[in-house]
Amino acid sequence: MTRKSTATAIAIGVLTLVGFVLVANLVGGRRPENSQATSQARPSPAIKAPQVSISPLPPAAKPAQADGQLHSDLASAQALIDQLSTAIAAGNWAGAHDLFADFQRKTESLPAPQLAHPDISPLLQDFFSFYCVQLDRALVAQDAWHASSALNQLSGILADERVRIGSRGMPPEYPRLRFLVREVELWSQASDEKMLRVRAVALRDAWRDLKPIVARRNGVEPAKNFQALVDKLSEAGQIQDIAALAPDFNKVLDQMDSLFRRQPKPPGTGQSISQAIDEE
Repeated sequence: MTRKSTATAIAIGVLTLVGFVLVANLVGGRRPENSQATSQARPSPAIKAPQVSISPLPPAAKPAQADGQLHSDLASAQALIDQLSTAIAAGNWAGAHDLFADFQRKTESLPAPQLAHPDISPLLQDFFSFYCVQLDRALVAQDAWHASSALNQLSGILADERVRIGSRGMPPEYPRLRFLVREVELWSQASDEKMLRVRAVALRDAWRDLKPIVARRNGVEPAKNFQALVDKLSEAGQIQDIAALAPDFNKVLDQMDSLFRRQPKPPGTGQSISQAIDEE
């Protein structure tokens, strides 16, 4: 082999060795990057959320009970609302607190309405819970107006549920009309003209729905009297004039109540069994 060939072979060997070194360095240099990328890809430890102390949830809703028992329990709760209203009107706050405790115990025993039951709204139960809290706050503050307002909301919800599961002789339009009459009275006491007008319009529309039902029950006189009051309500220009109508409204509502709660005729006296059932 000549010197020239030997030198060429050596150069090739050196270049090959240098290439191996460069490749090794490149490969080895990437490992830290890969390691860093892997460490970045790993999820960082979750930041521990601050601990918040809350009251335990109440027990789960009780199973549904027979409509007859539920109607009886709702009636008992309604009676407590009436007693609460009397105590608040008299300024008997200690007695009102005791009655409210009884009311809470009574309503806690009721099963929560279920979506499968078409006649009882779970949404109404949500409002019921809200106004229970509002009533509790008003009793603590000895705020008669807000306590009365919350009581009217609770009374309206209970009355609606009682009608829908109880006597079919009592139309659901009737308790709503009584609720709205009380609303008109309350907002007139608060001198809130805007809400007063809103409730007055709702009362007029509710009466339009109930009027033909009253007429079918031979309630010509109560219908005539209530219509006259609705006309006066529409024409009243002053809040005090509207407030003065409340006793007359309630008097006629009591007449309607007696009309709807009248006892059905016994079967065999010119009335079919189905007609008797419809009036129960």
